[in-house]
Amino acid sequence: MTTAAVRPGPAPGRGVTTPHGPLAGTGRLLRLALRTDRWTTAVWAVAVAGLTHASVVALAELYRAPEQQAARAELIAAPAATALAGPGHGLDDYTLGAMTANELGLWVMVPVAIMGVLAVSRHLRAPEEDGRLEILRSQPVGRAAPVVAGLLAAATGVLVVGAVLLAALLTTDLDPGGSVLLVASVVAVALVLASATAVVAQLTTHARTSDALGMALLGLAFLLRAVGDVRGPRSTSVWTWASPFGWSQATAPYTLDRWWPLLASVAAVVVDVLVAAVLVRRRDLGTGLLPERPGPARGRVAGLVGLAWRSRRTAVLSWGTGVVVTGALIGVLAAAVVDFVDGDADLAAILGEPDDAVAAVLALYVVVLAVAAAAYVATAVGAARADETSGRAAGLLVLPVPRVRWLGAHVGLAAVAATAMMLLAGLLMGAGAAVTLHDAGQVGRLAGAAAVTVPGVLVVLGVATALLGLLPRATGAVWAYVAYVGTVGLFGELLPDGADALSPFTHLPALPAAPMDWPPVLAVTAVAVLLVAAGLAGVRRRDVDG
Repeated sequence: MTTAAVRPGPAPGRGVTTPHGPLAGTGRLLRLALRTDRWTTAVWAVAVAGLTHASVVALAELYRAPEQQAARAELIAAPAATALAGPGHGLDDYTLGAMTANELGLWVMVPVAIMGVLAVSRHLRAPEEDGRLEILRSQPVGRAAPVVAGLLAAATGVLVVGAVLLAALLTTDLDPGGSVLLVASVVAVALVLASATAVVAQLTTHARTSDALGMALLGLAFLLRAVGDVRGPRSTSVWTWASPFGWSQATAPYTLDRWWPLLASVAAVVVDVLVAAVLVRRRDLGTGLLPERPGPARGRVAGLVGLAWRSRRTAVLSWGTGVVVTGALIGVLAAAVVDFVDGDADLAAILGEPDDAVAAVLALYVVVLAVAAAAYVATAVGAARADETSGRAAGLLVLPVPRVRWLGAHVGLAAVAATAMMLLAGLLMGAGAAVTLHDAGQVGRLAGAAAVTVPGVLVVLGVATALLGLLPRATGAVWAYVAYVGTVGLFGELLPDGADALSPFTHLPALPAAPMDWPPVLAVTAVAVLLVAAGLAGVRRRDVDG
């Protein structure tokens, strides 16, 4: 009789490890993530590079003469412009390179950073939440492999966008060395915020909360840089140096060409990755380090809208706080614009009377806030798509719940939240301007200006809803549209004729600098309604999982 030998199991307390260590399977997970992201990355790369290239070409055409460049430098030196775009480097000799770095650099960094934040959350948190990672972990996959693969996939996407952007810049008249530094600065911001999102992703259980926290970090970094640049010229404020945007803008491409500020970004990425690696070992699969607040013994949710609110309130409050606080700060800067114009006769001749100059600047800022609200509605529809792909929507739709009502609850909540954000931001902006300018009429004017932009925000919501209903796998393409709308809102005057035609804000009256005009407002609202209706009709006719 033969007795089979039985290999003893692991000693008590030692745990079981994979045969090849904690990073086993990283390569396969990375290839899977890159394959999943290939179209999303392509859309981001084409949108960012194309819009940047068009803006640089337009700047070169419009500001050829030295006196035109000097006048533009005067505008950028204004406190309001500093808060919007960053510290002005090279204003004494305002070349095309200085214009590109000062006026376009920050607004290229923001969308690429958004891409990095969403990619990290998509790869680190979403697979755990919907159960895919548990299936993968049943294979020989190390504990750290999903985190490393997710971070590498996000970093690869950012680097691809950076490579396409560099190729686009090298086709212009810009200095190649400065272009390399500018792209490195853009990539650095995205990697810092992506790695920071990897840290906060370990704190929460849900991908949607991870998204909201990552976007909150981005908004905080932007706000710190804005306050610091206004307080201290040329990135000398400690507030500026607390922000990754401040580190990247301190490189001053095409003028000072300083690489050393990027060392702060490298250090931040290394620290974030190490912290994320430590935290992932300290929590169980499918959980976060922060305990979830237990619900009541008897749950009660007021319908589908109440359920949507419960799941999205963190994002609503995070985005709303950022938009409203920024609006209030802009109102406080109104007096600084007047003082700047009064102190420069040449600039006053360009902008007109101080009241006209303030109105033009505030109208531009209102559009910036509206673009931020549009980014929020894009995340809201993306959350509905995440509920669908994870199976949470299917669990709800097995009940007598029509698909149109399910999606309509998410879209309706996003519309109401975005409208409330803009109205409150407009009121606080008006209050700040009224106090600093001693003009109580600014409250009504700026509240009305913010209200007029709401139909434009709803058009972005309509585009996202139409994509979700008709082309669900292309829902992420709405971010390319958000990037387009933002670029047109900031630099529409620099783009070729007709390039701004697809932005709803182009057709809305630019209050308070322009008179009110109701027909365009009604027409844009009708377009938004039609797009939402198309999306709702589409989700009714297709499979739930897309």
